[in-house]
Amino acid sequence: MFISFLVFLFGLFLVLGAYLLATHGTNAKRARLQKRLSEALLHSAHTEDTEVVLARAELMSEIPWLNRSLVRMQAALQLKRMLDQADLHITPSRLVMFSGMAGMLAALAASMITASILVMFVAGIAAASLPFVHVWWKRKKRFEHFLEHLPDALDLMSRALSAGHAFSEAMHMVSAEMPEPIATEFRKTYEEQNLGLSLKLALENLIDRIPLLDLRMCVTAVLIQRETGGNLAEILEKVAYTIRERFRIMGDLKTLTTSSRMSAWLLCGLPIFVTIAITAMNPDYMTVLWKDPRGHYLIATALFLQVTGMLIVRKILRIKI
Repeated sequence: MFISFLVFLFGLFLVLGAYLLATHGTNAKRARLQKRLSEALLHSAHTEDTEVVLARAELMSEIPWLNRSLVRMQAALQLKRMLDQADLHITPSRLVMFSGMAGMLAALAASMITASILVMFVAGIAAASLPFVHVWWKRKKRFEHFLEHLPDALDLMSRALSAGHAFSEAMHMVSAEMPEPIATEFRKTYEEQNLGLSLKLALENLIDRIPLLDLRMCVTAVLIQRETGGNLAEILEKVAYTIRERFRIMGDLKTLTTSSRMSAWLLCGLPIFVTIAITAMNPDYMTVLWKDPRGHYLIATALFLQVTGMLIVRKILRIKI
């Protein structure tokens, strides 16, 4: 059985190596295209008679026929958007492939320990979800960093407008002065407007890339001001003040509910700790649970109830402001 496991691993990594070797040239092509685009944008910023035409095509896979199939799938487009929002330079096909490989390896590893189909299935599903959890975590952290610097960016734009600069120049100042990821997103919006896109569409694209309530509130205020008029610098200053007040209230709530949140997560982790402790102190007592098929069904039921309880506790603790 161990020899068959090694043969399987060798074949799996051989296929992965062949796939990476076949798609290695696409990264160099993408870098050359990005360099040419940057040069075109730099040239278009200094000349008025240069027209740059862009054809935007989403790359779902380096394999042409698979790319054509995935472009027509809504789920693949949503996954590509999540990868872009997480700032991960990987195609959806590679992510799905890594997820499938992780699931197969985990299921095979579980089969070496137990013959239960249920345990193998749970292990495979858990391992296959890890790449998607990583994408979700990176996306969440990037949004948090964006939101953290958004009030400072709005203050910078407000001061630039008060000094007499245009709104596009204020966005350019944010892209040059602010840290990542807010600088990158505002740079994209500034470059889209430079290439001829209207300000309304450029700001809507910004909301699509960063779907945050605070940013949507800011963009809505800017668009309303362009329709009705008013002091845009003062509006941006008030929006920045509102965002800071939301942060302050959220911080106060976290401080006041610290003990309740710790108690809730302690209760969620207590069954797992007790199970591990009893298994370590008296393995014979827990043998039926780990080796008997009826014990496997009890473990699956307990995991389902545990995850459901944790999600309910998380829902209760999440307070929207």
